[in-house]
Amino acid sequence: MPYDRGIVKRLIPQILLNLVFITIISRVAFLIGRTMLPFHSIVEKEATNLAQLAGVATEVLVVTLLNVIHFAKYSLNKWRENALRATNLEKEKSQVQFDNLKNQLNPHFLFNSLTSLDSLIHENPALASDFLRQLAKVFRYVLQNKEKGLVSLETELNFIKNYVALLRTRFGESLSINFNISIDVLDLQIAPVTLQILIENALKHNIINQANPLIINIFNQEQYLFIENAVQSKKQVETSNGQGLNNLKSLYSFLSDKEVLIEQNEVFTVKIPLI
Repeated sequence: MPYDRGIVKRLIPQILLNLVFITIISRVAFLIGRTMLPFHSIVEKEATNLAQLAGVATEVLVVTLLNVIHFAKYSLNKWRENALRATNLEKEKSQVQFDNLKNQLNPHFLFNSLTSLDSLIHENPALASDFLRQLAKVFRYVLQNKEKGLVSLETELNFIKNYVALLRTRFGESLSINFNISIDVLDLQIAPVTLQILIENALKHNIINQANPLIINIFNQEQYLFIENAVQSKKQVETSNGQGLNNLKSLYSFLSDKEVLIEQNEVFTVKIPLI
């Protein structure tokens, strides 16, 4: 008769059974005491009705208190289990959303890369060959690390340099990505493909041409990785549901005690906690 089917249905029979049990035990103890005590007749005379009533009341009180404590402990454990289950479900949901975000970016990135590769094949075959090797390194990294929760910042930076090389082939002098990372934070960790997602997000939302070159600065400060760029907003952004950064924030809320910080004025800044 579990608590889940009804608290009252469980507690009342439980308390009654406890009372029956403790009553039997107390009566047996009393009979044993009468047998062993040489002056039991004196004890019997001094045992008034009030004392007996107080004894019964004490039994009821103790039994009720013990059952309430038992129920409180059960409720606390159940609450902890439900809270842990809810946290795990929320984490799984965030991971799925993050994976979906990566899966959305990869085809978009692949399409743009193949378009650039097509033009390079005719214009500069040698550069096209280098471009293809860089592209293979990028997708190898994504495939190797897509199931991992965290990678070192150094590993992510090595990957992103190949990614940036592809972008420079595509955008030329219209895009500049600058790195200023301290050596002492290279062993800290972030979620894989975080930098690709944020750079792709900047490319998606900002105007990039010779008249309006896009400059992205990536640097570390106080256990955070900063990714910032001047705001050059497009009037219309295609294939954007506005959930990319929210999914990233949700994921990092489970990976780190520090949250992802986003600031937007003339400069758009995303601060990723280093773990």
